[in-house]
Amino acid sequence: MNMKLPRYDKSAYSGRGDRADPSTWPEVEAPLTVVLFEGWMLGFKPLPVEVVQAVDPQLEIVNKNLEAYYDAWDKFVKAWVVIKIQDSSCVYQWRLQAEIAMREAGNPGMTDEEVKDFVSRYLPAYKAYLPTLYAEGPRGSHPENLLLIEIDEGRNPILGN
Repeated sequence: MNMKLPRYDKSAYSGRGDRADPSTWPEVEAPLTVVLFEGWMLGFKPLPVEVVQAVDPQLEIVNKNLEAYYDAWDKFVKAWVVIKIQDSSCVYQWRLQAEIAMREAGNPGMTDEEVKDFVSRYLPAYKAYLPTLYAEGPRGSHPENLLLIEIDEGRNPILGN
């Protein structure tokens, strides 16, 4: 059995991103032993409503939708790699670096101001959900199948004691 693997195009919609055109997706042949994929909300757990409202009332709909997200994705994941960041404010700089690199490569990308606006929209979710993800791991994960790697603002691993 062959299958096309979806790809994400960060430069789509002037840098806001979307799924790449299916004609560009690579095709793989089954059976596969391992499939690595990443997703922005993977592993985030629904929280008590008052917790998300205290961070940002607009997260209430996100929080409600996390139930279905688990059934659609998380319950199928057998092992997790969670990358822990020390300070979510570095996310802005990382996205800005990516956009600058895309523009320099001749691809569409957001302006610096658009990056600031774009990132500011999902930082509240990081503030709300990352502490639980880091403390407990993704819902349904088992400690023996969870690797937590902490990185600094330069994306370098921080070695534990």
